[in-house]
Amino acid sequence: MKKWVLVVVVMTAVAFTMTQAFADVGPTPPPAPAPAPTVVQAPSTPPASTKQVTSYSSVSTVTVEKTQKEYQVGDKFLRGLANILTSPLEVPINVQNMTEEQGVLVGWTGGMAKGIGMTALRIIVGAYEVITFPIPIPADYKPVIEPEYVWQTPGPKITPQGSAR
Repeated sequence: MKKWVLVVVVMTAVAFTMTQAFADVGPTPPPAPAPAPTVVQAPSTPPASTKQVTSYSSVSTVTVEKTQKEYQVGDKFLRGLANILTSPLEVPINVQNMTEEQGVLVGWTGGMAKGIGMTALRIIVGAYEVITFPIPIPADYKPVIEPEYVWQTPGPKITPQGSAR
C-alpha cells in the first residue's frame, strides 16, 4: 500500500511540474521595436573600480567594490578540515586542466605531478589551519592558500601573510 501512495505522490508532483513548465507554451507576441542606442562619451580613463555599462537608452558608469569576507574561528577550522579531506581531488583536477591547456602527454605527466604536489600542500595547509584555528594568524583568520577550496578556480597560490588581496 505504501508503494502505491509513493507512486501517486511522485506522479502528481511530475504532472504539476509539467503543467507549470508548459504553461507558457503558445504563440509568442511580436517583439517591440528596440530604441536606437545612444552613445554618451565617458571619461577616457575610468577609475580602476568602475565598469562601463551600455544599454539601449544610455551609458552608465557603475562602481564595483570587492567585498572581502570576514572570517571567523570556525571558518578557519572548517576550511582546514575541508582541505584535508578534499585534497586528493587536486590530482584529477590538475590532470584535466593541464590536458585542456597543453595536451594529453603534458596533462597526464605534468598534471599528475602538479596534482600530487598540490595534494601534499593542501594536506599541510589544512593541518596547519586545523591545529592553529583559535589563533588569528594570518590576520583575521584569512586563508593561507588560494583558492580556499580545491573546487574553486584558479589553481592554488600561496599568499604571504603580510600581503593583502
